[in-house]
Amino acid sequence: MAVNPISSNIVNLLSPEPLATTKNSSDATGGFADIFTEAMNSASTTDTADQASTLALLSGQTDDISGLMIDSQKAEIALNLALSLRNKVLDAYTEIMRMQV
Repeated sequence: MAVNPISSNIVNLLSPEPLATTKNSSDATGGFADIFTEAMNSASTTDTADQASTLALLSGQTDDISGLMIDSQKAEIALNLALSLRNKVLDAYTEIMRMQV
Protein backbone atom coordinates (compact mmCIF):
# COMPACT_ATOMS: atom_id res chain seq x y z
CA MET A 1 0.00 0.00 0.00
CA ALA A 2 1.48 3.33 -1.09
CA VAL A 3 1.42 6.24 1.34
CA ASN A 4 1.49 9.75 -0.12
CA PRO A 5 3.39 12.38 1.85
CA ILE A 6 1.39 15.12 3.53
CA SER A 7 3.85 17.88 2.69
CA SER A 8 2.84 18.09 -0.99
CA ASN A 9 -0.81 18.58 -0.01
CA ILE A 10 0.07 21.31 2.49
CA VAL A 11 2.13 23.20 -0.09
CA ASN A 12 -0.88 23.20 -2.44
CA LEU A 13 -3.12 24.56 0.31
CA LEU A 14 -0.71 27.35 1.20
CA SER A 15 -0.16 28.55 -2.36
CA PRO A 16 -1.03 32.24 -2.89
CA GLU A 17 -2.99 31.56 -6.08
CA PRO A 18 -6.71 32.44 -5.84
CA LEU A 19 -9.20 29.64 -5.92
CA ALA A 20 -11.10 29.12 -9.14
CA THR A 21 -14.40 28.80 -7.26
CA THR A 22 -14.32 32.26 -5.69
CA LYS A 23 -16.70 34.81 -7.16
CA ASN A 24 -15.83 38.28 -8.34
CA SER A 25 -17.36 41.28 -6.60
CA SER A 26 -19.59 41.88 -9.64
CA ASP A 27 -21.17 38.43 -9.17
CA ALA A 28 -22.01 39.12 -5.51
CA THR A 29 -25.27 40.88 -6.37
CA GLY A 30 -27.04 37.67 -7.37
CA GLY A 31 -25.82 35.58 -4.44
CA PHE A 32 -28.94 35.50 -2.31
CA ALA A 33 -31.25 35.34 -5.30
CA ASP A 34 -29.36 32.29 -6.55
CA ILE A 35 -29.60 30.58 -3.16
CA PHE A 36 -33.32 31.34 -2.92
CA THR A 37 -33.99 30.12 -6.46
CA GLU A 38 -32.01 26.95 -5.84
CA ALA A 39 -34.01 26.25 -2.66
CA MET A 40 -37.29 26.72 -4.51
CA ASN A 41 -36.15 24.49 -7.38
CA SER A 42 -35.00 21.85 -4.91
CA ALA A 43 -38.37 21.91 -3.15
CA SER A 44 -40.16 21.56 -6.48
CA THR A 45 -37.92 18.72 -7.65
CA THR A 46 -38.25 16.72 -4.44
CA ASP A 47 -42.01 17.24 -4.41
CA THR A 48 -42.24 15.92 -7.97
CA ALA A 49 -40.15 12.86 -7.02
CA ASP A 50 -42.38 12.28 -3.99
CA GLN A 51 -45.52 12.46 -6.12
CA ALA A 52 -44.03 10.07 -8.69
CA SER A 53 -43.07 7.49 -6.06
CA THR A 54 -46.51 7.79 -4.43
CA LEU A 55 -48.21 7.26 -7.77
CA ALA A 56 -45.98 4.26 -8.52
CA LEU A 57 -46.86 2.69 -5.17
CA LEU A 58 -50.59 3.33 -5.55
CA SER A 59 -50.68 1.99 -9.11
CA GLY A 60 -48.88 -1.20 -8.07
CA GLN A 61 -45.74 -0.58 -10.12
CA THR A 62 -43.55 -0.85 -7.02
CA ASP A 63 -43.81 -2.08 -3.45
CA ASP A 64 -40.92 -0.01 -2.04
CA ILE A 65 -42.54 1.71 0.91
CA SER A 66 -39.18 2.74 2.38
CA GLY A 67 -38.29 4.61 -0.81
CA LEU A 68 -41.64 6.37 -0.68
CA MET A 69 -41.03 7.43 2.93
CA ILE A 70 -37.54 8.69 2.11
CA ASP A 71 -38.88 10.73 -0.82
CA SER A 72 -41.64 12.08 1.40
CA GLN A 73 -39.16 13.17 4.10
CA LYS A 74 -36.88 14.79 1.51
CA ALA A 75 -39.83 16.77 0.14
CA GLU A 76 -40.84 17.84 3.64
CA ILE A 77 -37.31 19.00 4.51
CA ALA A 78 -36.97 20.92 1.22
CA LEU A 79 -40.34 22.60 1.82
CA ASN A 80 -39.34 23.53 5.38
CA LEU A 81 -36.10 25.05 4.07
CA ALA A 82 -37.97 27.10 1.47
CA LEU A 83 -40.47 28.30 4.07
CA SER A 84 -37.69 29.22 6.50
CA LEU A 85 -35.90 31.21 3.81
CA ARG A 86 -39.12 32.98 2.90
CA ASN A 87 -39.84 33.82 6.53
CA LYS A 88 -36.33 35.18 7.06
CA VAL A 89 -36.62 37.33 3.94
CA LEU A 90 -39.94 38.73 5.13
CA ASP A 91 -38.49 39.41 8.59
CA ALA A 92 -35.52 41.22 7.06
CA TYR A 93 -37.80 43.26 4.81
CA THR A 94 -40.00 44.20 7.76
CA GLU A 95 -36.96 45.21 9.80
CA ILE A 96 -35.62 47.36 6.96
CA MET A 97 -39.00 49.05 6.55
CA ARG A 98 -39.03 49.91 10.27
CA MET A 99 -35.70 51.73 10.04
CA GLN A 100 -35.86 55.47 10.22
CA VAL A 101 -33.82 57.39 7.72
